Amino acid sequence: MGASSPELQKLFDRDGGKPTYVRNMFGRIARVYDLMNGVMTGGLDRRWRKFTAQQLALKGAARVLDIGTGTADLALTVVKENGAETHVTGIDFTEEMLQVGRIKLQKMGLQNNVELLIGDGENLQFADESFNGVCSAFVMRNLTHLDRGIREQFRVLQPGARMVCLEITHPPSPILAGLFHLYFDRLIPVVGKLVGKSFESYNYLHQSLAVFPNAPKLKQMMESAGFVNVRYYYRTFGVVAVHVGEKPQTKTE
Repeated sequence: MGASSPELQKLFDRDGGKPTYVRNMFGRIARVYDLMNGVMTGGLDRRWRKFTAQQLALKGAARVLDIGTGTADLALTVVKENGAETHVTGIDFTEEMLQVGRIKLQKMGLQNNVELLIGDGENLQFADESFNGVCSAFVMRNLTHLDRGIREQFRVLQPGARMVCLEITHPPSPILAGLFHLYFDRLIPVVGKLVGKSFESYNYLHQSLAVFPNAPKLKQMMESAGFVNVRYYYRTFGVVAVHVGEKPQTKTE
């Protein structure tokens, strides 16, 4: 699945493809990324990450993979919510974002709990069944082939473990959807220009959502990849959704 609007496709073609465009975009806004998240969500992103981390339902000394870790906020939340025995490997293909994350780890003294690596969410460099949990926040829209990324997450999970995904979504209420898209489509790019000095980067956000599957469709894609007991939780009137899926305890024939 690699659908994109004509406007987005022109931007991707300009930079040599979607992966390169997205990598360059996040590289440009890395220093203001955390600030913009707080501004755009009114600080609610912290609550959403906490809920996401809790849905992993980890026990004991767990190994977790954070896809598209960026500045490591979700990885750090997973450690906070699940204890000092937790080890998170965070991967991202934007070095500038990882640099910001490494500074956080040093300040918090959590270098032994969180490892940040360059990596590709569609081609994970880990063996089958390596992790007790896989999570992501605001990443799935940025994958070129969403179905491939979901299958890769399934592959590296241990049987019985959970994949948890936090993503901006399409509010189910038509009225709320209209208000949300007015804010997200019109105001956020302006805020991005004022605060982040990058109108194009934050204009990309709403454009990428326009072609992203809604929550029920994403659930179906996870089920097609092999996940069971898949469910999703709308948060804050449905502006984001947290999807949870489990890898079966035994392989299906």
